[in-house]
Amino acid sequence: MRLLSTFLGLAVALGLVAPARAGITDTPLPTFSDGHAAQAVALVPGVIKSDAIETDVICTSLAPAAVDVGFEVFNQAGVRANRVSTGNGAILAVGPGRTVTIATGGTAVLHEDAAITLEAPVTELANGSGRVVATDIRLACNAFTVDSLHTVESPGKCPTCQPPTLANLGLSYIASPLPPPPAPCPATPLAACRKPTARGRSLVLLKDQTPDALDTLLWKWTGAVATAKADFGDPVATTNYQLCLYDQSGGTPTLRLASNAPAGGTCGARPCWTGMATGFLYVDPARTPDGLATISLRAAGAGGAKLSIQGKGTNLPLSGLPLTPPVTVQLSAGSGLCWDAVYSAPIVNNAGSFKAKSD
Repeated sequence: MRLLSTFLGLAVALGLVAPARAGITDTPLPTFSDGHAAQAVALVPGVIKSDAIETDVICTSLAPAAVDVGFEVFNQAGVRANRVSTGNGAILAVGPGRTVTIATGGTAVLHEDAAITLEAPVTELANGSGRVVATDIRLACNAFTVDSLHTVESPGKCPTCQPPTLANLGLSYIASPLPPPPAPCPATPLAACRKPTARGRSLVLLKDQTPDALDTLLWKWTGAVATAKADFGDPVATTNYQLCLYDQSGGTPTLRLASNAPAGGTCGARPCWTGMATGFLYVDPARTPDGLATISLRAAGAGGAKLSIQGKGTNLPLSGLPLTPPVTVQLSAGSGLCWDAVYSAPIVNNAGSFKAKSD
């Protein structure tokens, strides 16, 4: 047995056997009890639950829809002390603008919406750490260590009362809780966008129906130049996307449609954007804010990169058909790149539909 222990210790030291995973950075993220996957929002060092000192995390939701929020705590050895997946340290369906407080225990001076019960083998947190998790990273949070025994009293009512001890803890966000807002479509098409491989390799289809719930948009594009996944930026966290359509109805390029797909966010029970091996996928069943339902961005070598966008419904900002050719459709990324195609000879162009293949 001693020989086996010695061998295992040597194997770990040499990297032959992976050490146990632990701590706020490498413990797998939980799934909330309602089945929604958590994302890491912020790290909190110096978490304490010992000798009448508790740790409180206060978060305000900046997300446009309800989010689940949790606070995981770890002891000084990196052992997780509560399971958000069972509701211990979690608050579900926090509405937009709502502020919630999750703590290691109740205090007299603050209002706690949820108190964590330490789970075996952890019995106290003398010098621990914490991790704020949620279904959307758009939270503004603060953390405190709090004396749980004393509250704030007017000296006139209680001249001998001792004020509580309350210390602010440092908090490190994993990502910015507020990605920059999408830039508006420019008044005229951008220059130097990437082009399709050849004539007819990009398709646009618009339908303007009654009622507006039947309006649809489809845009497909195959690129001429090699495109790397990095060219798409990081829409999961920070890179916004805009689809802009122009025609010549004013005698010069005129913006006729502008639809945004903001970075990050939660669409229904899932993140709006997900990363793939070769690109990114956007899925929004509610089609907010501007009617876009899906965006597929796929990187590849020269002649193989593919973009596909579908939109539908009352949020789609169609300003009426027919269009005046030539029509330009551009997809631009907050990272600075753009992709476009020009359509000079539409196949269909009337009050109900526009369909064309690229020049």
